[in-house]
Order: sequence, then C-alpha cells, then structure tokens
Amino acid sequence: SCRSVIMVRQTATIGAVILRLHRDDEWIEEMLYWLRRFMTNFVHEGTPPPANFFWDNDDDSIHGGGERYRRFVTRTKEIGEAVELVDYVSHSGVQRVMSEGKRPVSLFLD
Repeated sequence: SCRSVIMVRQTATIGAVILRLHRDDEWIEEMLYWLRRFMTNFVHEGTPPPANFFWDNDDDSIHGGGERYRRFVTRTKEIGEAVELVDYVSHSGVQRVMSEGKRPVSLFLD
C-alpha cells in the first residue's frame, strides 16, 4: 500500500532534485487505459499517430478520445503541480562514478 514515491533526478544546472510524488490510483488506471489504446492503435499496427491523435477527436473512432483524454491531461498537469520538493543536492554533493584515472565514466553502456 505504497502511497507515495521519492524520485531523484539530475539536472544540467542545479545538481540533483529530490521530489515526492503522491499516488493517485484513479490516474494510474486512466494512464494504463491510454497507454493500452496507444499500443493497440499505433504501435501494434505499425502506424504513426496523427497530430493531436486523442485530443482532437470526440468520436469513437480509432483516434477518438476527446473529453475523456482532455480530463486525463488536465489531471496529469494537476498531479505535476502538486509534486512536493524535498531537497536539492548541488553538483558537488552528487557522487559520481570515476575511472581509475579519476575521469568520469559514462553512465551508458553503448
């Protein structure tokens, strides 16, 4: 019964930002609905989505979403605005992986 999550993200200018996101089960269900629709309608079909594919269409067609999708986007924005800032960690306070020669190591394997 996890009710929130702590997320740490690094920025190009500040260092690390520590955030708390509160869980919203209704939003999670709606996000999964839209993700499934996107996968079914576009990814599995190998069809690129048109511009504003769910936003502009109020009908029940393959691209339809209309008001339900707009409510989902509005709620997503509200959740983003309610994220709690926990703390900042400056660049100098972020531990980095270094090679034996004291050079930064790429975080990517390719």
